[in-house]
Amino acid sequence: MSRPEQTGRAEWRLSRAEAIAREIERKILESSLPDGSRLGTKEDLRQEYGVAVGTVNEAVRLLETRGVVSAKPGPGGGLFTLRTPGHVRIKHLTLGLREDGVTSANCLAVRDALEEPILMDAATHRTDADLAELRELLDDMNEQRTDAGKFLRANWAVHRRLAAITPNAVLRVIYNTMLDMIENEIEHVSTDELFTASKTFRAHVALVDAVESQDPARVRRAVRRHSPQATVVD
Repeated sequence: MSRPEQTGRAEWRLSRAEAIAREIERKILESSLPDGSRLGTKEDLRQEYGVAVGTVNEAVRLLETRGVVSAKPGPGGGLFTLRTPGHVRIKHLTLGLREDGVTSANCLAVRDALEEPILMDAATHRTDADLAELRELLDDMNEQRTDAGKFLRANWAVHRRLAAITPNAVLRVIYNTMLDMIENEIEHVSTDELFTASKTFRAHVALVDAVESQDPARVRRAVRRHSPQATVVD
C-alpha cells in the first residue's frame, strides 16, 4: 500500500489560462512587437489554443493585469500590445530595461499596490526628523528635474525614505525589494514630449504634506493623485 505522503502529494501545475498567458508573453517578447500591435481577437485565441471562452477570458485578464495587452471591443477591436517589451513606462518616463520588461512591470504594479499602506504607516509614525529628511530629499528631486535618470533616482529616494518609517518590516522589505529589482534592470531613462517634471514633483510634495498632516483621507487622496491607475504608474 502506498504511503499517505505519496498518494496525497499533488504537483503544482500551471492553469491552462496561465499557460496561455505566458505563451503569449513569450511570443510578444521574441517577436519584439511595437506598441499597439494587433494580436487578433479572443475568438482567434480560443481557436488557436482549443480552449473554452472562459479560459481565454481569464488568460486575457491576466495579460491585462500585467500590463502586456489591451483588449478593445467592437469592430476592429481585439487584443493589442500595450508596451514595447524591454521597456516600462512610468507616466511619461520610459525605462529601458536589460531583459525582462514584463517582470519589471509586475514589480511596479506590486509597489503601487503597497503605496497606501506605506503612506498610512508613515503618517501614523512619522517624526519631525523624518519630515526634515523627506523635505531635503524633495529639494534634491526638484534640483534634478532636467535629468530624467537622476530625477527618477531622487524620486525613488523619497519613496524609500517614506517606507523606512513603517514599523512593519515585512511591508518595508517587500516594497524596497520591488524597487531594487526594477533598478537593477534599468539601462537608461528617457522622457516623452508630455513629461512634466514639475507636475510629478508636486505630486510627491503632496505625498509628504499628507504624511505630515496625519489625515488618512488626505493620504488616500495623495496616493490617488500619485498613482491614479492600478497599473504601472509613478
